[in-house]
Amino acid sequence: MIVSASIHAAHAEIFFGERGLDEDEEEAPKVKKEMPLVLPAFPKEENLLPFEVSPTQTQEFFIDSNSLTVGEDEIRYTMVSKSRAGAVNITYEGMKCATFEIKRYAYGSKDGKWTVSKHAVWRDIQFYSSNRPHGALAQDYFCEEKAIAGKKEDMIFRIKYNRSIKNKNTWRVDGM
Repeated sequence: MIVSASIHAAHAEIFFGERGLDEDEEEAPKVKKEMPLVLPAFPKEENLLPFEVSPTQTQEFFIDSNSLTVGEDEIRYTMVSKSRAGAVNITYEGMKCATFEIKRYAYGSKDGKWTVSKHAVWRDIQFYSSNRPHGALAQDYFCEEKAIAGKKEDMIFRIKYNRSIKNKNTWRVDGM
């Protein structure tokens, strides 16, 4: 009798493509390959899209629309921040929505050249501060829960027209 039950279970596994997992057994996580580092062209003023971080922000923040790329599990972009005193910071970064992490790949210099970061590591996004550009990008434009929210064009539209994902029921893609 025991032989017959195991034969039926084996047939069901072959027929239905199931491989019954024990409670303690887990499927192997899918290993995703990181995109190769290809530095974008240095940002130009006409390609910068401003985005609001918070009502109390002390800097202005911009994304270079030409640098934005969307991979399988990472979004890469150039961010420009400008202080009220005139200081400008330029970084080429990556963001993972699944883990809410960022990595700075390179820094821009005054002479219009990139310097690759020697210590590019994934760090948690800070969501609770007045200057929280990564938190704003993740919550408002790039990530929906823990998934990448659409294609490059969708993200550019949201930033350009200040259409937060959190308020998506109040706008339509056709601009209305």
